[in-house]
Amino acid sequence: MIMKHAARMIFAGLFVLALTVPGWNQAAAETEDDIKDCYGVHGEARYGALAYKHIVIVTNRCEVELQCEVWTDVDPTPRQPLSVGPKSSGEVIVRAVSPARAFKAFGECKKR
Repeated sequence: MIMKHAARMIFAGLFVLALTVPGWNQAAAETEDDIKDCYGVHGEARYGALAYKHIVIVTNRCEVELQCEVWTDVDPTPRQPLSVGPKSSGEVIVRAVSPARAFKAFGECKKR
């Protein structure tokens, strides 16, 4: 009798767990998609001292702090870390001296 009761309890627990776990993955995916809507990434070339600085700017439109990695097509590695506060912008110099002003900026951010 005790074994039957224990088996039922274990089965019920596993059933509840099986129903809950897919929801965790879905919630994580929704959060990642929501975060992508929170920020924008663009590059800016600033001229000075006879050369251009390649700067990547991240604009955070949400009420969360973001931890980002940014890079350019000219300098794909190493990726530069950048923290951006809620409803603000942050920037990082990816290349301090360049003869060219044209480049493409990229970035990925996560909720901190």
